[in-house]
Amino acid sequence: MSAIPVYVPTLQADKNDIQEFVRFIYKHQQLLKEYGAIKIQLNIDCNLALKKRRTNLLTPPISTYITKINKDYPIYSVERNDNNVESIEQNSLVHDEAEFWTSLSRLNNKQRQLNTSLMPNMSLFLEKQSHTRFDIHRVPGRSLLKLAGRAVVQEYTPCLKRAHGPGAIFPLTCTQQHLFSLDYHHEGGVHFWYIIPHSERRALQTLLDKQNISACLDHGKIFIDPTILEKYYIRYHRITQSPNEFVVLSAGTLSQCFTMHASYSESIAFALPSWIEEGHASISTALCRCDIPHDSLSIICDLNLFLRDLIEEYITSNLDNVINDAFDIVTSLTSYL
Repeated sequence: MSAIPVYVPTLQADKNDIQEFVRFIYKHQQLLKEYGAIKIQLNIDCNLALKKRRTNLLTPPISTYITKINKDYPIYSVERNDNNVESIEQNSLVHDEAEFWTSLSRLNNKQRQLNTSLMPNMSLFLEKQSHTRFDIHRVPGRSLLKLAGRAVVQEYTPCLKRAHGPGAIFPLTCTQQHLFSLDYHHEGGVHFWYIIPHSERRALQTLLDKQNISACLDHGKIFIDPTILEKYYIRYHRITQSPNEFVVLSAGTLSQCFTMHASYSESIAFALPSWIEEGHASISTALCRCDIPHDSLSIICDLNLFLRDLIEEYITSNLDNVINDAFDIVTSLTSYL
């Protein structure tokens, strides 16, 4: 297997596609599963329900740092600040990916701040606007999650993400209960994503176990230099996300990101039928190495609500006429490297 990473496919969406966004994603679910993610660029006719005035978002970065675990392996743990470990400043600009990873490799026993903050239940999208304008709040309720009922769907809200400066880091994570995720880049510097498809999860965990690294893959406890993935033939894919672009993560995908400059983005979870059909939803939280109490997790869907006949009815009523057509897929790709 080649260790050379490729970029995920980039699709072009028009105003009709974003009005039926879940349908559009479902149509390309085979690409999404294969690569773990897709990027979506919007045509000029697409209208988004965005706020004209930004609320006060002067949220300070969380006091979380990365530390190099082993001097011979560029793998980094993510922890609260340890006063016994020296921190380094990160005021310099980041000009490219190579410069970013080189600067991290020199950490040794020092720490570097993530320089990011998460703001759950905050959004720069307006709610309940015209159906001709895309609103990220609607996505969970139009996805398979609607089978869980309105009260549950309303628990799935956007999370606003802020990068406070150059080289800000969003560590390796997986969406809660291994759901799909939609991420929109509002403004600021380019985001460099590294995508590890669900099929590569076991290989990555085996690598960490061999290095005696007891790190959780799901909850932002680790950050990995992609050269390690290449060295051990763990398949991953790249994305460069600019403002006004969407990134869609498939069920069970692991992802990490750093930013070129300060930025704002936001994400929200949703579900397609394959979330149930391929067993992503039933993955036990007991596998998590963070020892997070089950009752402290924000949302856990009752899988008994997703009966086979209800899923089939949902597909017929909401996703019909979106059979993957090879011609449609090929013509909608703007890059397929």
